Parts: sequence; structure tokens; C-alpha cells
Amino acid sequence: MKKGFVAFLLILFLLEGSVFQLLLPQAWGSTFVVIPQLVVSGIIVISLYLPKRYVLMFAFSFGLLHDIVYGPAWGVTAFTLAAVAYGTYLLANHFPPFVWIVGVAIVLGQCCYTLLVYGWYRLFGFTNMPFLFSFMTHIVPTLAFNAISAYPIFRFIHYVYMKKRNRQVVFDTIIR
Repeated sequence: MKKGFVAFLLILFLLEGSVFQLLLPQAWGSTFVVIPQLVVSGIIVISLYLPKRYVLMFAFSFGLLHDIVYGPAWGVTAFTLAAVAYGTYLLANHFPPFVWIVGVAIVLGQCCYTLLVYGWYRLFGFTNMPFLFSFMTHIVPTLAFNAISAYPIFRFIHYVYMKKRNRQVVFDTIIR
């Protein structure tokens, strides 16, 4: 099951870097910039179901992959994604994975991730954009897009996890 999640996250990584770049508003000349963060949504949802060691390993690995391929510095996204995944994992221990709780967790996780990455880039001098302008033209459209696109990701991961879980329960009862 964990190999399937890695393959799914890799597909999300490839989609956010290729297909979605042609469909976003900035490709059509809009002043709003949407940054697809499908892997972040996938990591947040996976952190609701898997143990902590797998969540942190997946988050750091895919964050480092994102830094190597797209980032101006190594470690910014890896650290931020691992911190957001750990925070979501801690939140998941207190609440069951209902749809509305997952939605709130995804919105909070995406918001924390986006603000932390902006803060790191501002700290290291990779961007000089003022916060209010960045918030209105980059962060809000990005959060809206990622919150909407996270629902199919949640449904797929939830379906795969429940299918595997139900199969294990049936198998365990047959053996006993």
C-alpha cells in the first residue's frame, strides 16, 4: 500500500509540474498566479492515515525532490513540507477523518505551507514582493485552487486505504 501511495504522489508531482502549468490562469495572461501544490495535498491526506515515520519520510523526500527540480535552494520545501505533515499528523490523532475535518486540515496545512515557503523565500532574498500584494495575487488564489483540487485526492486515498483495511479485516477474521 505504501508503494501505491508513493506512485500516486509521484503522479501528482508530475501533473503539477507539467499538465497543470498549461491550464492555470497565469498561462493565459491573468495577473493572478496559482501555484498547484497537489503533492502537499496528497501528503496532508496521507498523514491522516499512515504512521508518523512514513509520513515524515514521504514529506521530506518529496519536498527535497521539489527543491531539486523547482526550488532556488535545497531544503526549504523539504523542511516546510515535513513540518506541515507532522502538524497534520498530530491533528489527525485527535479527530477522525471525516470529510469536513479533512477539508479543514487541508486548508490549514496548505495555508501554513504557503505562508512558510513565502517567509523562507522572503528571508533568503528570493522574493522582494510585499506581503499584501503576494497575499492577494498569489496566496489566496493558490489556496482556493488547492482546496478544490484536494477533494479528489482525498477521495482516492480514502478509497484505497479503506479497501485495503477492509481486506485486512476480512483476512484476519478468516484466519482466526
